[in-house]
Amino acid sequence: MFQSRRFNPVLQHTTPSGADLRRPWSLARAGLISVSLLALAACGNSGEDPALVESEDDTRREVYVTAAFESTNDSARALAFVPSTMAPSLGMIVSATRDGGLELFDADGALRTSHAGAELTALAAAPGFQLRGEALPLVFGSAADGSGLLGYAITPDFEIFDLPLDAIATDSEIRGVCLFGEGIGYVDLIVLEAGNSALVARVQDRGDAQLSVETVDRFDLPSPARSCTVLNDDIYFAAPASGIARVSRSGEVLAERMELATGIASDNFNGTPVVLTVNGNNGIVLALDAETLLPRANFSFVDGLSTPGLETATRIALTDQSYGFTAYSDGILAFFDRSDSRIKVVSREATIRSFFVSE
Repeated sequence: MFQSRRFNPVLQHTTPSGADLRRPWSLARAGLISVSLLALAACGNSGEDPALVESEDDTRREVYVTAAFESTNDSARALAFVPSTMAPSLGMIVSATRDGGLELFDADGALRTSHAGAELTALAAAPGFQLRGEALPLVFGSAADGSGLLGYAITPDFEIFDLPLDAIATDSEIRGVCLFGEGIGYVDLIVLEAGNSALVARVQDRGDAQLSVETVDRFDLPSPARSCTVLNDDIYFAAPASGIARVSRSGEVLAERMELATGIASDNFNGTPVVLTVNGNNGIVLALDAETLLPRANFSFVDGLSTPGLETATRIALTDQSYGFTAYSDGILAFFDRSDSRIKVVSREATIRSFFVSE
């Protein structure tokens, strides 16, 4: 079972964890929640908001998992959010499965659609794309065999259709893709090539039988990359063997870090730019300073009131768009947990609070 989105993220435990972060629920932890509730009540009586203070001594952070999605006994190679333009609670989460094709979940964690198709290594969603004059979310993926870029259209009633795309001109096989930006009538994608290079591909609807795909920029990378994310005009690349790099639009390498990352995401936490990485070998989730790539926080996402914790995160996705109700009103983080083959989601608001709060 998964937990309701009405879960209140304010009641998140943010004390740095000990060595037994992932132990089963205990009376001690239940007592700790009671103490936290009393403390919150005292703050409410005083009319003062607890200050958000960054920790310089201990980077460990502990946050409750908000919900665990329905298990499909398949592994996710990539995750992406597809927010709804009609109502936040109608937002979707899409997963590229290791057996090929896509799985589409609603925000309550129920599997709504399975779409057979090619195995994909990465996903990029364009939720506001205008297709033939109507807003229709699009999802793009890089084929695992390196053959090219694939596209899909998603309807509000959870149907997935293959999207006809022009062939993309590349110098080598495609290894990954991420969203670079959206504009009126087009979407720009970062496409990772097999070598030390990447390109910006612009997808447009010109009214033809296929959507056009045009290369508008190309730049070199310090090493081959498999995943990427964009934040404040900088592009962050990651690969299991070569670490993480921050690169400008012109291709200049601004920072590098030798950190194993099987997934990467980025966000502004109350104005503080951070890069989030997951290590599929040990499940560690790090928040890095977006400018220097130095560690800022080491997250553990633990058992919720009725939800299993995150044991071995291998993939990550993040959105700051509302998915409705209390827990998801400020966005969500999603992880694939290899330990039980389930997608697990965490309140973005609770994660931000734990990033700043220390004791």
